Amino acid sequence: MSRRSTELSPGGPSGGRKSEAFHEEITLPESSGARERSLTPAEAKDAFLHLFSSGVDEPDSGTTPFRDTDAIVRGFCDGIRLFRHQVAARAWMRDREDLSKRRAGGLLADDMGVGKAIELVARAVDDSYTILDLQLEEGCVKATLVVCPLSVMPQWVAEIKKFVSDVEVVAAFVVTTYDIVRSEHSHWDPEHPAVGSPLFTTRWRRIALDEAHKIKTRSTKTAVACCDLRATFRWCLTATPIQNEVADFFSLLKFLRIKPLNDWERYNLQIAKPILKGTGANLAMRRIQVVLNHIMLRRTKVQLNSVLKLPERHVALVPCAFDQAEREFYTALKTNAMALLKRIRAKQALEGGNIYMNVLVLLLRLRQACDHPFLLLKSCEGDVDDISPDIVPSMLRDDDTEDEDDDGGLKCQLCFTRLTRRNTAAKDWSDHCIDCAALKVQSENLIRNPRRSSAKIRKIAELLRRIHEESDGQEKTVIFSQFTSMLDIIEPFLMALGIGYVRYDGSMSADERQRALEDIAKDARMNVILVSLKAGGVGLNLTACSRVILVDMWWNPAVEEQAFDRTHRVGQTRNVSIYKLKIHDTVEDRILELQEKKRELARVALSGDQIKNMKLGMNELLTLFK
Repeated sequence: MSRRSTELSPGGPSGGRKSEAFHEEITLPESSGARERSLTPAEAKDAFLHLFSSGVDEPDSGTTPFRDTDAIVRGFCDGIRLFRHQVAARAWMRDREDLSKRRAGGLLADDMGVGKAIELVARAVDDSYTILDLQLEEGCVKATLVVCPLSVMPQWVAEIKKFVSDVEVVAAFVVTTYDIVRSEHSHWDPEHPAVGSPLFTTRWRRIALDEAHKIKTRSTKTAVACCDLRATFRWCLTATPIQNEVADFFSLLKFLRIKPLNDWERYNLQIAKPILKGTGANLAMRRIQVVLNHIMLRRTKVQLNSVLKLPERHVALVPCAFDQAEREFYTALKTNAMALLKRIRAKQALEGGNIYMNVLVLLLRLRQACDHPFLLLKSCEGDVDDISPDIVPSMLRDDDTEDEDDDGGLKCQLCFTRLTRRNTAAKDWSDHCIDCAALKVQSENLIRNPRRSSAKIRKIAELLRRIHEESDGQEKTVIFSQFTSMLDIIEPFLMALGIGYVRYDGSMSADERQRALEDIAKDARMNVILVSLKAGGVGLNLTACSRVILVDMWWNPAVEEQAFDRTHRVGQTRNVSIYKLKIHDTVEDRILELQEKKRELARVALSGDQIKNMKLGMNELLTLFK
């Protein structure tokens, strides 16, 4: 059961005045006292994550007849009709916004690519016609605030205009970014809530956090800021409400005002600690299950396949062959990496310390060499996708320890080994160790020709020619890479081949990104879009493309699946062909093996979405060097 924590005025449950923020309180099960089978911490965590990965039955369990009129939304443009699962979500969301039932929003966790955005917009449009004459509380507006990542902000604006025909209703949507919310929050004083940024002085009709897992870390400024936004109704939209940590779910409960677990001490005591220790985990999961039954709706693509009727998707592993020079370079690099790894581990055995970052960078360099030797000349700071910007610089200089035999704590720019008088290269290579300086020279010699290709560049050119011939130039291609520097290398080859292309990466402004998306969707001359996996791996709609080339593999297959879902989603009319490029007898062989291991884990315990940001363990990391 649930009860509300504040009293509403006689103005009515749909919008009367109230003096405090609304909280929904859910009664959690207590211990029965019976002895339960204990779980290991690993078993408990896997079971907890599984609660969020499984789909649930439709809200009406299929018992309510589906009528064609249910698919039509008043205020939507002609020809736009909801799918059956979206009709069900529309009804469920309406029920979750019924204050007379003490409900004020929830968690919409439908799988990627099945239409969470249109479900939210449909609910907001329905509501806009019910509150036209409603007197809301002072300071409250009849508008929906959508908070989303910068990369998908233009898409939200475009989708709202695409769906909604009523200009006044369109104007009742405000779209902003997490960065803006965080920035504006710094100018707002909760002691004087009516003064400051309109984002915080306004009480919105509803707030929707898109990609809501962005607030998963409760102590971040973004999470704190989002939770301080004021609204009558609150929604979290994410296919990954839990990414890998038990604590991830707390921030969503705090934002949604779900008592009693929106208090960290309570959540930690009743949920986090029991699951992390294994003791009391069964009760903790029953409590979470009760909460999810109240507030979450999740349907997977597998469940909805018969309704969505998505076209087929084919994934092919495409081998790419090193030429002799590339093979010799890679062999030398690997030999050097193995020698460094041996020294690093020996030093750790004697002195202790964390060598994770050093090992990760050695692995990164091997992966880069599989793409193009030029990448070895670049700093890796912008290319380690799972290292936050505030960590990377600390790898380059270590001021916490002093050694009379070092050079101020400097580290090699290639392998991050500490530089000393004995191992530092001379002259122009003084920021490298001797071994890595030799590799840099070899890399420079290898790419002395500025137009030098690589095994993967050659394969990309071959695939694009084949795609053009097979489709008579009608099908478009997404090329994903984790390294923006690799996208730089690909560009001149596309120009040389006469292929029209656009680019989408994190260095571009919001307007530039939107123009790129519009061009690939509408301009027949544009056949390729180059996309940074970090900037465009989630949230984007790239259904204009039906071919995907993944230049470099990631050890976690869920990251790749998210990228593939940019094209294989609602709105795609062609079969989707995906080409994963791979160099034989390299670190990429080990990455494939690790992917299969993680897929098996997903099949047994988790949804692939739920391990999106799983950190690579040290044992797994070392296995990749075999």
